[in-house]
Amino acid sequence: MELNDKKKKILIAAGIAAAILVLFLGFQIITQQIAVSRGVDFLADGEYQKAYENFLNAENKHTILTSKKNIRYYEGECLVYLGRYKDAADVYGEILDGHREARAYALRGFALQQNGDSEEALQAYESAIDVDKKDGIGYYYLFGYYVENEQYEDALAILEEAQDVPVTSMEQEIAYAKIVAYEKLLQYDKALEEAEAYCEAYTDDEKGLNEKTFLESR
Repeated sequence: MELNDKKKKILIAAGIAAAILVLFLGFQIITQQIAVSRGVDFLADGEYQKAYENFLNAENKHTILTSKKNIRYYEGECLVYLGRYKDAADVYGEILDGHREARAYALRGFALQQNGDSEEALQAYESAIDVDKKDGIGYYYLFGYYVENEQYEDALAILEEAQDVPVTSMEQEIAYAKIVAYEKLLQYDKALEEAEAYCEAYTDDEKGLNEKTFLESR
């Protein structure tokens, strides 16, 4: 009889402990979601420090069943806006420790580039392409790297490589960048051809129409 009572007490205690754990985790998940929502609002309003603090708070919640990867992406974005490029690069590097994604490589490359770490940035962009050749983000950011370094032939070549794959994301951005690449090379006839093709593909894009009108006026 005493043994059964002990078993009952153990089961009751275990049940109470489990209930407390569920309530605790539920509270952590809810407060994490609130912090993320507030962070997104602050980010949209340009209040990057407040946004970062909310995302950091959300990341520190004890939620064992939810991924914190997207929160870390938000943190990295805030840090870039705050000019804390090295810290942003570190955040994206931590994402890459668990998730080898083209997006993380490309954004890490951008943070490194802004921090003046040119060679590391180039390696990150190349890794973004290597890890997922169908994702346009690595090609697009590498294009920006080449333009900043006035390597316009390389900039055009990487865009053509992306279109030859072909990529399945950022197609529009890459198509527009190709107009820019030809302009940088002073090949205005080719730039106009690309602008005409762009406007045909993306009829509602005012930026492309303005660029086409500019090139036609030359």
